[in-house]
Amino acid sequence: MKDTPKDRARKHLRALLVQIERHNRLYYQENAPEISDFEYDCLQAEVKSIYQRFPELEHAEGPGSDLQENSFAQVPHWSPMLSLANTYSKEEFFDFDAKLREKIAGKIAYVLEPKVDGMAINLLYKNGVFFKALTRGDGKIGEEVTDNIKTIEAIPLNLRDKTYEEIEVRGEVYISNTDFEAINTEQELLGLETFSNARNLASGSVKLLDVEEVKKRRLSFVAHGIGANSHFFDQVSCRKWLAEQGFPVFPSIDVVSSVEEAWNFIEHFHNIAPQLPYKTDGVVVKLNDRNQQATLGATAKSPRWAIAYKFEPESAETKLQAVTFQVGRTGVITPVAELEPVELCGSRIARATLHNFDEIARKDIRVGDYVILQKAGEVIPAIVAVNKARRSSEARPVVVPKVCPVCGAPLSKTDEEVALRCTSLECPEQLRLKIVHFASKEAMDIAGMGPKIVDVITQQGWVHHIADLFSLWRYRNVWITLEGFGETLVDQLLNAIEQAKNRPLWRFVYGLSINGIGIESAKNLAKAFPTLDALWTASLEELQKVPLVGHCTAQSIQCFYANVANRKVLEALNQVGFSLTTEYLDENLAWSGKSFVLTGSLQKMTRSEAKQRIEQWGGKVSESVTSKTFAVIVGEHPGDKLKKAQGLNVTIWDEAQFEDALNAN
Repeated sequence: MKDTPKDRARKHLRALLVQIERHNRLYYQENAPEISDFEYDCLQAEVKSIYQRFPELEHAEGPGSDLQENSFAQVPHWSPMLSLANTYSKEEFFDFDAKLREKIAGKIAYVLEPKVDGMAINLLYKNGVFFKALTRGDGKIGEEVTDNIKTIEAIPLNLRDKTYEEIEVRGEVYISNTDFEAINTEQELLGLETFSNARNLASGSVKLLDVEEVKKRRLSFVAHGIGANSHFFDQVSCRKWLAEQGFPVFPSIDVVSSVEEAWNFIEHFHNIAPQLPYKTDGVVVKLNDRNQQATLGATAKSPRWAIAYKFEPESAETKLQAVTFQVGRTGVITPVAELEPVELCGSRIARATLHNFDEIARKDIRVGDYVILQKAGEVIPAIVAVNKARRSSEARPVVVPKVCPVCGAPLSKTDEEVALRCTSLECPEQLRLKIVHFASKEAMDIAGMGPKIVDVITQQGWVHHIADLFSLWRYRNVWITLEGFGETLVDQLLNAIEQAKNRPLWRFVYGLSINGIGIESAKNLAKAFPTLDALWTASLEELQKVPLVGHCTAQSIQCFYANVANRKVLEALNQVGFSLTTEYLDENLAWSGKSFVLTGSLQKMTRSEAKQRIEQWGGKVSESVTSKTFAVIVGEHPGDKLKKAQGLNVTIWDEAQFEDALNAN
């Protein structure tokens, strides 16, 4: 039997989703994107077109359907939220103008705005009160991210103009250049991977499940339009109204009456774009008059009355002089290109990431080649191509290391990863970063043991692996004499280290820096394997049964324990006298197995603190309300979860009732 069009679409969809899943991991987890934003957008557009032809495939199971746990409610936009058509060509831009004028009688005016490199968001207001925030989604239905968007202080919760029963305000969530640099500096201090660009970080942050983590991402917002509304605006009066309501808007309203004037603006803007406080990759050109907009209408994907002119990424050519290797906290071996210095986007570039060895092979990059660098929103420029016409006979392939370039330990690679890793806990390059992570508040919570303290104890040669932290008392008499210390500080640190011996098991597991294990997966592992021996002796199949632990993470756990040096460190830790607790995992606890949902802003504690208190008594926090939900805890400005709880007759607690229940436990 021949495949039907739907069968062929399903096969193609699955292949696309697998590609997107891989590129998502490269962007968000490995900080090693292999394709441009444009190529990634093309993949997403293909998926969207299949969903439009076969809507029933959108929720089908299959490879890639687990790209991201979808815990956000699907909510319709009041009016379609379409994406803009793009062009990189002057000819296409002038053609857009010509076709538009064929259909519009009379004078026209264009409003020109920076194309902010962020994530489109739709803000819904009822009678002047902030009601919901939605992602674009498929243009008709978006995901509700209200709680996350409320962390952006610049977004008004109440409008000054209360005359509109319903109104949609549309804009872009972004992270400023200054904040992005600060976030990456913090990542480096904590020994974590830096983020590749601000656009992806903003987009990923909006979809995080932990509101407290979203607050750390320093999201910003700029409003640029209105969707459904009770009054007819042109673009200029719309922008003025947005400013009057207190929304952040672009500082100037730039209006032109001809395509030539628009093109002059685009060329000028291209020159000044690097001076802006946020990343921008082009100019949005909109027809000003809303009556004319209505006449032109829209296609299934985009309005006919607007277009985004996107700038070609800047590039430069230089010689690849050598390839060196860096070792990260989780042991990833990253090849780095040592370049003949060249100017690019106003910066002098002498080094560039090569991401991984598969990428080097795919692009056939060799030492001695002349390579093309590109810096389109990236913090660190990447090599996008090789000028093979200039390749000499002396160019030599990059040799993939078989052992760690720092400590000489064997390198490992899981089936699902492209990265090579050094898994030794004794690797000097990883030591400082691993200790900072092990001692961090999220892991073993050793108060005061930050990067600066770790620098001192490693430079003194007192610590060669994480187990040595618990022998630092031997150096107390020397330590108190060091500049900046003293008896009080050193004793506080030693006391904090001693207290860490009684932490929950999941914190210890998370603190070991095993690739793929985050906080939630560490908690799940501790539930499934209540002792370390049980964890280390578990089979691949047993490990993969644990929620959030896939094949790759299961392999990482086994590779970690298979390393002889790691087992020596674990044995040393065993001699310390840990009393690792199961904390909230006891089935006899008051809320064991019960599910809670938080909605709105609590006044006396953060969401993370509330979640921790619930888990302390055996409960778990979910993002969606069902008939099995034990209780919904309601703070100020609750979302739709409250209505759903009322409809399902689920128990509802305000903050005072929640505190009473905690005290009763």
